[in-house]
Amino acid sequence: MVNIIVHEDCGNAPKKLFLKDFLVAAVRNDSDFITRNTTDDICWNLVGSRNISGKQEVLPELQRLRSAEVTELIITTIVTHGYHGAANGFLKFKDGKTIAFCDVYQFRASTNNAPIKAITTYAIELP
Repeated sequence: MVNIIVHEDCGNAPKKLFLKDFLVAAVRNDSDFITRNTTDDICWNLVGSRNISGKQEVLPELQRLRSAEVTELIITTIVTHGYHGAANGFLKFKDGKTIAFCDVYQFRASTNNAPIKAITTYAIELP
């Protein structure tokens, strides 16, 4: 079971709640949630690593990256405005590794229920 910690400043605005739910779905490998809330042509840029395009490529890669057992997700900040959002925090793994991350999201529209069409991920393994 993954321990989820969300700092209070993440607020309760609809898009902030959506991004929190998206991050939780990612660490819990909830592919149904991710499938429902991303566009078919989603692009995921893993900065310094690779770009992945299309839901049929993104979903397996997300599952592969999350196959290492995450023990804790700490979300420190979520910011949204219009077509964009960002979240940062930490992932802690069973093997003791900790990764600091920042995900920048682009939504298909500015409405609260718009799916994600692009993600840029910055990730740094901490000593």
